[in-house]
Amino acid sequence: MKKKLIVEYIIWYIFFSFVIFATWEWIQTPFFIDVTQDINTIVWFRIHCTLGDIMILSSVILGIGLVCRNITWFLHPNKKQLFLVTAISMLYTIVSEYRNVHISYNWSYSELMPRIFGIGLVPVFQWFVLPATILYITKRFVTNKGLDLPIK
Repeated sequence: MKKKLIVEYIIWYIFFSFVIFATWEWIQTPFFIDVTQDINTIVWFRIHCTLGDIMILSSVILGIGLVCRNITWFLHPNKKQLFLVTAISMLYTIVSEYRNVHISYNWSYSELMPRIFGIGLVPVFQWFVLPATILYITKRFVTNKGLDLPIK
């Protein structure tokens, strides 16, 4: 049963991650300057960023599982683990934003983007809020389906 539960959890995790991250990517559009007006390219950029967000969060979750020697920790996350997911994701985002905006020039901010030390705060806020939200929603959804996943 545990293997089936983990597989189902992961499927719903990917679904909710995609929906939530894709929504965020579209909502934050006004805070960035697109390099093109071609709608197909813009849609591709949003999908690309959404998949990147899922890979970042999944890597952090896996990394915490390896360090904690509990690869299924996400089924019953504690406050320390949720803090680590948030902190590591935010740190990665700060480094990535700096690199991509100021060194590689892969994207740039619009005048609407609030900044501290040249780092856009909207993507940092994204990683402050969304990782724990996605884990919580996934856990609640799987729990409410009647599966053996008690909420602690």
